[in-house]
Amino acid sequence: MQTPRYAFFDFDGTLICQDSFLTLLKKILKSEPLRIPFLLMISPFLILTGLLKLDKTLAKSLILWSLTVGKEKRECARFLRNILATESNALWFQEAIETFEKLKQEGVEIVVVTASGQTWVRGMLHGKYSHFKLIIGSKLTFYAGGVILKSKNCYESEKIKRIHDALGENIIWHSAWSDHIADLPMLLKSQERYIICPKEKHKKIFEKRLEKNFKILNWTVLK
Repeated sequence: MQTPRYAFFDFDGTLICQDSFLTLLKKILKSEPLRIPFLLMISPFLILTGLLKLDKTLAKSLILWSLTVGKEKRECARFLRNILATESNALWFQEAIETFEKLKQEGVEIVVVTASGQTWVRGMLHGKYSHFKLIIGSKLTFYAGGVILKSKNCYESEKIKRIHDALGENIIWHSAWSDHIADLPMLLKSQERYIICPKEKHKKIFEKRLEKNFKILNWTVLK
């Protein structure tokens, strides 16, 4: 039996040009401004998390809970699945669609691996990208009247653990595609490394850690 080959794609900044979690936050606060006091109450902890570079699992859970508390469980699932599904094409990189098609023709399976919530990422990808095998993201659950993260934030080395949990150990890491240095663990394990529109301050870090064994791609958004 042939060992499966996989291409691993980050989502925020790689398939779309923004952070979907921040886009979600802004959209909900614009339509439901009464949730702002909840965020103000947790803001000291959020600031501390950022300053001390703590794990973001609890911080993201508190934000999600603040944005969804008071909704029924089924309503929450439907709400998060659909809220970003109709976002403008201006979010999406047009080269990603072509890349997905090319990889599929080569027999490479595509897996989207993201720190964002699986629920809204699945909603955003539905009807936009059809050639992917799996979405691995931060899992969500309903708790105390709102939504929180069910497991650890799917970020940095946690992505590697989640990939092995989902696909096993006997796989070929064909390629990894990301915009951010947080995905260095995923990039280092892959045979081919592609950096999508990286920040200038990250380029030297990529060069040092990947020893120039990577390619920078300057993708453009859909019109």
